[in-house]
Amino acid sequence: MSWEQQYNLISDDFFKGRIYALAKMITLVENNPDSAWKIIETLKKNTLRDAPTVGFTGSPGAGKSTLVSAYVSMMAAKNQKIGVIAVDPSSPFTMGAFLGDRIRMRDISESENVYIRSVASRGSVGGLCDAIYDIVDVMKAFGFDKIIIETVGAGQSEIEIVYVADTVLLVMSPDSGDEIQMFKAGIMEIADGYVVNKIDLPQANAFSVKLRNTLALENDVKSKRKVFEVSASKNIGVEELEKWIDEFYSDMSSSGEIFKRHERRLKRRVRSNLMRVMDDIISSQEVGKNSLREFKSLIVKKYIQEEACDD
Repeated sequence: MSWEQQYNLISDDFFKGRIYALAKMITLVENNPDSAWKIIETLKKNTLRDAPTVGFTGSPGAGKSTLVSAYVSMMAAKNQKIGVIAVDPSSPFTMGAFLGDRIRMRDISESENVYIRSVASRGSVGGLCDAIYDIVDVMKAFGFDKIIIETVGAGQSEIEIVYVADTVLLVMSPDSGDEIQMFKAGIMEIADGYVVNKIDLPQANAFSVKLRNTLALENDVKSKRKVFEVSASKNIGVEELEKWIDEFYSDMSSSGEIFKRHERRLKRRVRSNLMRVMDDIISSQEVGKNSLREFKSLIVKKYIQEEACDD
């Protein structure tokens, strides 16, 4: 069955707000990467809200899932409609995932205002998955008020979230060693806000002081980034975080920064699409002494063919 036929079967229920149709639409763009943009364009003709997108990233064990659960619960209690994308690491053998985030978010998964989509990274670098841009757009078309993305447990160089989310929060834990030094050269540079989770631990205060001192060494723009002290499990500091996220997005909209981020996202999305096409071509060809020239010719030919189809 073609993607057009599958789309026609579920589109009416999708625009009526049926959750099963949302799940099928996300699967449709995941399984049809070459046609994903056409599916998104079809959705745009009906509706596509520009819902704020918030990304939570950080190392494994920092408490990202617990924090997301507390944050989303607070918004759901205010009758906001929230979509959550939880990216789990994939098996190197089956490319599937355990989908543990959905288990950890059990408290919010039963809310009528919340939809959680667990997706496998499928070997994609950057802490996300290749279809993340398409999944976000499908959720926007469904009419969520806000979209939350929780990355795979990220390390220093896994910064793809900065291209996808409007607001990026780096979740850190004082019990996981010298995390500030570990992140200093990479992921710390892309965060808009820093969340020190598990603030009730004995070493938390010293960790927060060290973090603030580290940020104070940066330039004026970066020094304005906010540090939050939170205990997600005890719901301490989450309300302040929620308020700041909304204010930060409003400030970006007023200053025009949000449009710069949207432009950056579009460029990255185009690059991601081109890289996928190149990977498909390279993996399907035998390598010889003239491979580079042949690959270039095939990629250009593939691009021309797709442009002709789009017209």
